[in-house]
Amino acid sequence: METLGAGLGLLTLLLTVGGCARTGSLAPVGPSVVVDFYARYAGPINDGFHYFIPIDADGDYGADGPVPVAAGPYWQNGWGTGSFTHYIEYSQGQYTVYQTVRQPLLQVAGGGLTAVSGTVSGSVPGTSTLTVQTLSFGVVAVSGTGMIGSAANASFQSAGTIALQTDAAGQTVAGSVVYTPASAGGRALTAAEQASIDTLNGGGVALQADSLAALGLSLTLGAPQASTQTLTIAPTTATVRNLFTPGPGIVGGGSDTSGTLIANAVNDAANTVLTGASLTVADFVAGGSATVSLTFSPNAIPLGRPFAYTLPTIGTGATLQATIDLAMLGDSIPNLSVNFISVTELIFDPNITDPAMHCYDGLGRLGNRYQTFPTNQFQTITNASSSFEQEGANDPTLQGTVSQLQKNQVDLVDWSITIRNLR
Repeated sequence: METLGAGLGLLTLLLTVGGCARTGSLAPVGPSVVVDFYARYAGPINDGFHYFIPIDADGDYGADGPVPVAAGPYWQNGWGTGSFTHYIEYSQGQYTVYQTVRQPLLQVAGGGLTAVSGTVSGSVPGTSTLTVQTLSFGVVAVSGTGMIGSAANASFQSAGTIALQTDAAGQTVAGSVVYTPASAGGRALTAAEQASIDTLNGGGVALQADSLAALGLSLTLGAPQASTQTLTIAPTTATVRNLFTPGPGIVGGGSDTSGTLIANAVNDAANTVLTGASLTVADFVAGGSATVSLTFSPNAIPLGRPFAYTLPTIGTGATLQATIDLAMLGDSIPNLSVNFISVTELIFDPNITDPAMHCYDGLGRLGNRYQTFPTNQFQTITNASSSFEQEGANDPTLQGTVSQLQKNQVDLVDWSITIRNLR
């Protein structure tokens, strides 16, 4: 039977002689500080299953950390939730290090927000409530010489142009009044708005200060005269508040920020309200709110292989060992929180809401414990020396319609974490 001592000895040998050790071919020096992970299971590693080592590098010293997704309906990445910034995955005969990203899902449309897509950085799943606050209607610029001296916008939210002509009597010229929506910030007119334009476009209508009132525009007019003029309406913007609430059981990580969005536009990933997500907005509704859930995306960012690793012996090997360069997780990281989560399958079906319908394991009897440690104190933390109950076999999370062998293959029974200095 493989033992912890044997596993650590093998890892030490691996790093000494090379083995699968990986260092960047262009890097002038190797890592300064590394973290070794060791996990042993009750049965041999199954390459068709998924073995994760989620790592929370947000520096909150264990205020929250990575835990399994025990029940739906929001399965996120199919296996893990809580707070974590990175993870190592072993599956299909290889290890890969990933950086987490969150995917936005529009749960409740409102305030004019109609669709969300893209990815959002961050290590905490939860809910963003986006509330429309102050609106700034697009300024109207008047070009050409004629009756219209200026125009004001009280409520029109579609950017674009209105071209019109008047005759010497100050009446509209038939066929000359045309609204063209802008490619960015513009939309088709409503029936009432179009009817107003159509009336003017019929010709012979005396231009009045309220001729475009159906669009929310008012005109300042001079003496009647023949003219050709264009009103150019800039995009409408709004200040939108983003109140982020972390998911259940997560301590900290909330925020209250605000930014600017454009009406009748797809606000791309560079927007300042929910950076990374594309937010589709129609006309804003002042005071209205939309609810966006942020869950871990299964499409995390791959960072490459660990610095060093040992592949389990096919069919018999029950241990996983990997070493990462601490710098791979970012700069100036004061502490890490780590869990070991293994699953027989990734679950995305929202109809599966009973934890007994799937088979998984993690630190602690329920898998919901994680080990936190400082990065400036070089040490080895083992199953026996951890701050919570010792990991053993046959945890109650090992359920689902799988065989006993398959349960054993994800049943974590021993582990260790070592943080050490290489130079």
